[in-house]
Amino acid sequence: MEKFWTSRHNNDDIFGLSDFDTLHENEWDESSIGRLKESGWMNRYKWEAGLISHIIKSTETPAINSILELGPGPGLLSQMVLESHPNIDYHLIDKKFAKQYFDDNNFNGEMFVKDLSVEFNTDGLLDSYDLVITNDFLEHVLNPSIVLQTIHKLMHDDSRYFISNPNWRMGHQYVYRGLFDFDNFIYMLKIHGLQPSTAGGSFIWGSPLVTPNYPKLDSEKSLPDNLVTAWNHYILMEKEKNNEKK
Repeated sequence: MEKFWTSRHNNDDIFGLSDFDTLHENEWDESSIGRLKESGWMNRYKWEAGLISHIIKSTETPAINSILELGPGPGLLSQMVLESHPNIDYHLIDKKFAKQYFDDNNFNGEMFVKDLSVEFNTDGLLDSYDLVITNDFLEHVLNPSIVLQTIHKLMHDDSRYFISNPNWRMGHQYVYRGLFDFDNFIYMLKIHGLQPSTAGGSFIWGSPLVTPNYPKLDSEKSLPDNLVTAWNHYILMEKEKNNEKK
């Protein structure tokens, strides 16, 4: 029987540590950049740009004039967002080959080269951002806690944090399997001083792409039933108000 990547497999899975491209400098080099030509990527980015635009335009959302996106690859999502909101100050962080593609295509915004797999150096960034985005990113880094602590510091009281968290049913690549099961992931966000935000009318959305319909895990009890087969779970968070971390 063909293996399927889940949060419940043993460590002899189809992905070995050496296959985690996000841990290496050659991520988004010429051998991998061709993935962006697949129509599925563009359709996905359009969907995500629509969600982000909805949050920006929502009357319940405080004004969003600055965005920081971590691990965006060459930045295609940012360009779709900026098409509708060209006056936003948009910063991105990824590795050197992603920036090379970004610069070669004269993309709007500013990309910084940093390796976020273990640490998060904020040199050159703004003191705070109105919206922070991590799109299928946290599950690839060795120290997601450091990233979340730093994101919290880069958020002011009215900032929002938009996360794309992949559903394990779609066969994704994780450094820490199980940590990103829905209940575990929401718990991780909460212990880093973040709480669900309904400034966009909801705090969670699904994807038009669907996965195999495997039953819920014990670590997914709070996942809405209609999102069990959603390819990604898009989550909107804000700083915790009652017990904000200092």
